[in-house]
Amino acid sequence: MVNPWKTYVKLSAVLMGPHDLTKGSLAFLNYPVQLMFKSTKVLLVMVMGAFIPGLRRKYPAHEYVSAILLVLGLILFTLADAQTSPSFSVIGVIMVIGALVMDSFLGNLQEVIFNMNPETTQMEMLFCSTVVGLPLLIPPMVLTGEVFEAWNSCSEVMICLCSLDYHWLEELGCSLRSLFMRVILLFSSAVSVNN
Repeated sequence: MVNPWKTYVKLSAVLMGPHDLTKGSLAFLNYPVQLMFKSTKVLLVMVMGAFIPGLRRKYPAHEYVSAILLVLGLILFTLADAQTSPSFSVIGVIMVIGALVMDSFLGNLQEVIFNMNPETTQMEMLFCSTVVGLPLLIPPMVLTGEVFEAWNSCSEVMICLCSLDYHWLEELGCSLRSLFMRVILLFSSAVSVNN
C-alpha cells in the first residue's frame, strides 16, 4: 500500500456521501427536480478542479460556456419531459446540493491521489476505498431501519445466493445493494491481488 489510510477515509467519505444523499433526497424531491440539480455536476467539477491543491486546473472560457449550455439544455429537456410538477423541499435541495459538492470532489480527489503518488494502482484505490467505505454504509442503514428489513429479506433468500441467482438484489434497498456490491468488490479485489 502506497498511500496512508487517511487518504482512503477522505476518498470513501466523498464516495459514499453523494450516493446516500442523492438517494435520500428522492424522499423530498421528485426525480425531475433531482435530475435537474444533478445535471449541474459538470460545472461544479470544473470549478472544484480549479481550487483543489495539487490540481489547480485552468479551463478556457469556451469550455465554461459549453458546460453552461450543456447544463441549460439538460435542465430544459428534463423540465419539458417531466409529467409531474416540480416539487421542492428545502431538506431535499440541501441534500442534493451536498451530494453535488461531494461528488465534484470525487474525481478531482482521485486524480490528486494518482498525481501525488504515481505508484498508486487502481487496485489499491478500489480495495482500500471499499474496505473503508463498508463501515460508512452501516450507520445510515441502522438509522433508517433499512438494515433490519434487509436482514429479514436476506435471510429468506440465502438459497438464491448459493445458487448465484442475484435477482433477489432488486428487492433490497439501495444502501444494502451498495453494501453487497462493495463486499463483492472487496472479495474480488482480494482474490485478484493474491493471484
